[in-house]
Amino acid sequence: MSDAAAALREVLQASRRRIVARLGGRLGLGHLALADDALQVACLRALSAWPAGGVPQNPAGWLFRVALNEALDTLRVAGRHQPWPEDDEPADLASDRAADTRGAGPEGRLAGELGDDELVLLFACCHPALPAAQQVALALRLLTALELAPIAQVLLCTEAALAQRLARAREGLAAVARAAPAGWHAPSGAELPPRREAVLTVLSLAFHAGARARSRGQPAGAALCWEALRLARALAAHPAVAHPDADALAALLLLHGARLTGAVDDEGLPVPLAGQARDRWDAGLVRLGLAHLQAAQRAGRLSRWHLLAAVAAEHAVAPSVAATRWPVIVRCYETLLQLDDTAAPRLAHAIALAEAGDAAAALLRLDALQPTLPAALAAHALAARARAHERQGRLDEALRLLHAAADAAPHAADAGMLRRRAQALAAGR
Repeated sequence: MSDAAAALREVLQASRRRIVARLGGRLGLGHLALADDALQVACLRALSAWPAGGVPQNPAGWLFRVALNEALDTLRVAGRHQPWPEDDEPADLASDRAADTRGAGPEGRLAGELGDDELVLLFACCHPALPAAQQVALALRLLTALELAPIAQVLLCTEAALAQRLARAREGLAAVARAAPAGWHAPSGAELPPRREAVLTVLSLAFHAGARARSRGQPAGAALCWEALRLARALAAHPAVAHPDADALAALLLLHGARLTGAVDDEGLPVPLAGQARDRWDAGLVRLGLAHLQAAQRAGRLSRWHLLAAVAAEHAVAPSVAATRWPVIVRCYETLLQLDDTAAPRLAHAIALAEAGDAAAALLRLDALQPTLPAALAAHALAARARAHERQGRLDEALRLLHAAADAAPHAADAGMLRRRAQALAAGR
């Protein structure tokens, strides 16, 4: 890889989300797809210009300016852009954290309420005119910059369905922008709370997409985890959008984040929860997560974020898998299913039942789940069924199911982990 390509990769990992967010703020809500396309053009120009002229002192600002000019040229040719005074101002993303404290016009941050470009982008994408599924898909795509396949996996849908969802979301936002009598404006005030739940969902999914990428040997996954965690804590701390649910989400991500250091071994291979060395977990993140969970208790009701964080807390404080309070986790999932009866919590409930000693009930739950199980969860369900049979002493069936789960796994790293689990089970017979 050339020096220029390496520099481009580094700046995109560090600043891509902020660049797209600022482009969206300049261009308007109806041109988010154009912002993303323009950045791609800027990257191609960087690969052409930087090897000869050298990497700019502020490469993120260079990419922003080139992308903005590309997008503005596109809009002017189409006759859809009136120049703004700030079009000619230099972009300095290297000092953007200091600049974030300044006031912003209506086309910029949330009327000055949030000093974080990425949060502005998330709240802008989660427009109530769009169905919730489209809000989440669009915001997740722009926040993570992942390809369709990993996003579809965390959304439990096909790539084709995701592509259609994204196209409709962009069309919907463009229609909203065209219909606005005063043009596009960033949400503020009373517009923010109705969008919070979708933003929380996006941050949770972004974290798990990052964790999954990290377990598959992709270094950028860790950065995505920490960015989702940072935004969750920023959301919980800001008076304009602070809420017990935001604290609960921050607790959930911190407690999961504490386990990232034990989730892969020294060779970078994924390690299941049962095999993780708990002394490798980050005790500081556990304490911080528990503090956020305590702050979330001011809520007058339990949300799904409270219940998921409570499950994560049980895992975080247990000395081992065997010593985990599985009956407490089962009760958390039973309550969660009253709020969210989708496939993922139903599968997690069945897994907890098996670990709590009721493998027969777990298998019944898995049987009931099977007809509606998304393809993205097939390997997980087979592994859960294997564990239930293992708990019943049916090792041959458990081994058969583990091999089937490995065959159904969507990634080689996941398949390898399942095969290693089968080898360990076979060796211990």
